Amino acid sequence: MTPRERAAKILAADRFAVSSGIELIDADADYAVCRMRIKDNHLNAAGAVQGGAIFTLADTAFGMAANAQGKFTVSLNNSISYLKGTKGETLIAEAKMISSTKRICTYEIEVKDDLGELIAKMTGIGYIKDEKLPY
Repeated sequence: MTPRERAAKILAADRFAVSSGIELIDADADYAVCRMRIKDNHLNAAGAVQGGAIFTLADTAFGMAANAQGKFTVSLNNSISYLKGTKGETLIAEAKMISSTKRICTYEIEVKDDLGELIAKMTGIGYIKDEKLPY
């Protein structure tokens, strides 16, 4: 199974990400791109995209990238910085591995809108477990 096929199966099993409208665009070893079209349920009381929606997108891209090779990886710590609001209709998160040891991996995730604006940056640190994913 390719990393993209595995990431697609993982995302399909992630009920929260699916119910949030997140789609997998691309995945490879230690890399993933996910998209979320902004809907009314993503907006806060001020009409801006809710920070939790942006975090969910970034965290999902991190999970797809970190698990695409089949090693079960869970988050240890995620730190996100919200840089600006969006006037776009879609958010795209791109996750790339920046370092990995036998047990700990670190990813950088950028969230941009469909206008090309950088909306948020997240650093995700994961713990690589011994168990394999069922996919």
